[in-house]
Amino acid sequence: MRIGSKFLAAAALCGFFGAGALPAMAQSSPSSMSEVQGATTGLGSSHRFATAQAATQHCPGDTIVWASRAKLSYALPGSPTYGTSKNGFYACKMEADSAGFTPHGD
Repeated sequence: MRIGSKFLAAAALCGFFGAGALPAMAQSSPSSMSEVQGATTGLGSSHRFATAQAATQHCPGDTIVWASRAKLSYALPGSPTYGTSKNGFYACKMEADSAGFTPHGD
């Protein structure tokens, strides 16, 4: 029987396995768990930013987009929806593209 990564992440959160039973990446540190949660949005927390400035510091020279978790889409600077959605975040365009986000038409 094959065990999926979501099961392992849930088991790690619940403390199902003892220390050392899972690789370090799968153990439940705040950083690794936010990356697991980020898998559902395509970008882990270390690639989602509250400000455009923070995103720019992470990826200088890249275009900073405003991304939507719910739709896996993003708005480009100058778009009427850039920086406006309630649950959005700033991200680097190249990282958003590689995570499966697409530009939305507005």
